[in-house]
Amino acid sequence: MDKLTDMTGPYTIFDWSNFDEHSKYLLGANAEPEWIIESPLGTASNYNLHAEVGSGRMEFVALLRGLRVIIFDCAWTNGRTFHVEDGDWIRFNFSLSIDIAMHLSKTKLVNAATPSWRIINNLPGSECIEIIPPHSKTVWVTICCKPPFLSELTGIALDDMPDLLRSAILNDTHDSFHELFDFTARLNAITADIIRTDLTGGLRISYIEARSIELLCHAIDHVMHSNEEPARVHLTAADEKALHEAKRILLSQFVDPPSVTALSRRLGLNRNKLYYGFKALHATTISEFIQDLRLDEGKRLLCETDLPVSEVADRVGFRHQCNFSTAMKKRFGLTPSQFRR
Repeated sequence: MDKLTDMTGPYTIFDWSNFDEHSKYLLGANAEPEWIIESPLGTASNYNLHAEVGSGRMEFVALLRGLRVIIFDCAWTNGRTFHVEDGDWIRFNFSLSIDIAMHLSKTKLVNAATPSWRIINNLPGSECIEIIPPHSKTVWVTICCKPPFLSELTGIALDDMPDLLRSAILNDTHDSFHELFDFTARLNAITADIIRTDLTGGLRISYIEARSIELLCHAIDHVMHSNEEPARVHLTAADEKALHEAKRILLSQFVDPPSVTALSRRLGLNRNKLYYGFKALHATTISEFIQDLRLDEGKRLLCETDLPVSEVADRVGFRHQCNFSTAMKKRFGLTPSQFRR
C-alpha cells in the first residue's frame, strides 16, 4: 500500500503488537506513569496528560488472558496523528465522545464523530492513519484481541460464525475492515462504568477484565442477532433435501462437526442458503443445533456413566470443562455436579 504520510504530515507510530511501549508512542519517550498495578491477571498503568500535551488521562491494561484495553478520557492540545499498526489484533472501540478521521487507505476514509462502537480489523502490513483534532474530547474504551479469543468466547468455530462477524474477524476481503454500530443502552452503560471506576489494586484489573469481556459479549451478540436476514428464504426441493442431509451429518458428527464452509461445499449449497435455510427448515441455527446435541449427550453421560466431568466435556466436544458447565447450567438449570447428585 502507498504511504499515507503525504496527506497527513508527521505522525506517531502506535504498534499493537508492541503494547508495552505504548507510552512513548502517545506521550513521548520521557512519559512516566502516575501509577502501575500488577496482579496475576495482568498489568495496568495510568498516565495523566501534562498541560503542554493536553488534559485528562489514559490507562493501559495488558491482560494475560489475551486482551489489551486502552481507556481514553482526555483531549489533545495540538491534536494528534497516529500511524496504527494492528498486526493480527482486532480492535473493538466503544466511544462515548469521539471526533476522529481514520484513513484506512488513500481512497477509504472513515469519520466517527458520534457516540458509537466499531470493529476495526486492518490486514497485517496495512497502514491506518488516525487523526484527532486539537481540543477534541475523546472518551472511549478500546479492547484488542486475536481471533482465537473470540472463538473461545462465543464457543463457535471462526468459520461457523454468522457472515458479518466472520468477515470482521477473519477479514478475508483483502481490505481493511471497519464497521460502525450505534450504541445500545447497555453498551453505553458498561463503557461508562469501565471509564469511571475508582477501584484500585488487583480489584481494578479484575473489574476491567470482567467488564471488558461483558462489553465484548454484548457487542458480539448484537452483531450476531441484529443483522440476521428474515427467516423466510426460498427453498427448492433440492435445497430441502440438502438441508435434511446437513442435519443427518451433524447428528452423526456433532462432537467434531464440519465447518459451515466445508458443509456447504459438501452439499452444494452456498453459505447463506445453508445458514438461513437450515434455520428456516429446522427452526434452529446450525451452531445452536450442534450445541443442543452436545448438551443432550453430555446429560446422558452424566446420568448413565461414572465418567469424570472433564472427560464427559471432552467426549461431547467441549475443550474446556468450565464452558461445558456454563452451557449445561444455561440449558438445563443444573451444573454437571448437580446432575450427578
